[in-house]
Amino acid sequence: MKVKIPIIRRATQIFAFFWANSFWNVFFTGRLYKGPLKGTCVPFLNCHGCPTATFGCPIGTIEHYMVIRRFPYEIVGQLGLLSMLVGRMACGWLCPFGLLQDLLFLATKVEVKISHAWRHVRWFVLIGLVIAVPWITAEDFFSKVCPVGILTADLPWLLWNPLDPNTGKPMFASVVVWAIAINLAILAAILVLSAFIKRPFCRVLCPLGHIFSLFNKVSLVKLEVAPGCDHCDACEKVCPMGIKVYEDPNSSECIRCLSCTVCGNVKVGSRRLVPVEQVWTIRKVTPEGAPSEAKGAGDA
Repeated sequence: MKVKIPIIRRATQIFAFFWANSFWNVFFTGRLYKGPLKGTCVPFLNCHGCPTATFGCPIGTIEHYMVIRRFPYEIVGQLGLLSMLVGRMACGWLCPFGLLQDLLFLATKVEVKISHAWRHVRWFVLIGLVIAVPWITAEDFFSKVCPVGILTADLPWLLWNPLDPNTGKPMFASVVVWAIAINLAILAAILVLSAFIKRPFCRVLCPLGHIFSLFNKVSLVKLEVAPGCDHCDACEKVCPMGIKVYEDPNSSECIRCLSCTVCGNVKVGSRRLVPVEQVWTIRKVTPEGAPSEAKGAGDA
């Protein structure tokens, strides 16, 4: 029996969440994990402050380097390499917050379509909130309002409110009510929108997805649409990003979830870094024994 791609994707997304958040000792010590793995980032949003977080967040790490005004060579290299290989595939196969949005949308099955032009807002989020504001103010602004951090770090700590190991008193004896209210409003808005719009956070606000999307057209993994495609829009109906694949198989919006391959006209392909015929000219020997140049397969 063939296992369907959506089932495999759900399994990998759930695994990714528990893989990135496996420090259960926090429930006995009340302390965050601060070991060497915390300096390694997973390829999706995963708040450093989540009680069980074992790995770091790539966007939180970039913000940290902006605050101290240093260039994050390591994390940029890691993200660049992954993007060159698979484009935005981590968004479709690993991101737990993407899974949550998918499930909320499936629960209602009432779709409100939005323009793909909204994707340009991600430029403002990435350049403005993740890079410029931390650099200027020395404050990691995006991390303070990130819905993933609010859901997996702020809420668990506030609801649990364990005793501080150093003082024996509750960690959150007092909170800034207005700040908590704003964060909860942000989270609630995104979750409500997710019930009617396919992945609104991924499409409009996610800075990490935007970094990955810049490499979709040049990544090794790509999608191909057969010439026989009749534009039936079956791909758009199953796509969690609402894309008509035949319009742009390697759109920056594509998260490489491969749901669209349910249509026989859409296939997964791979890209050669440099076509052979562009590197050298094949030479052959004529019957008379004199060498001559033969055109490559791609030459006219």
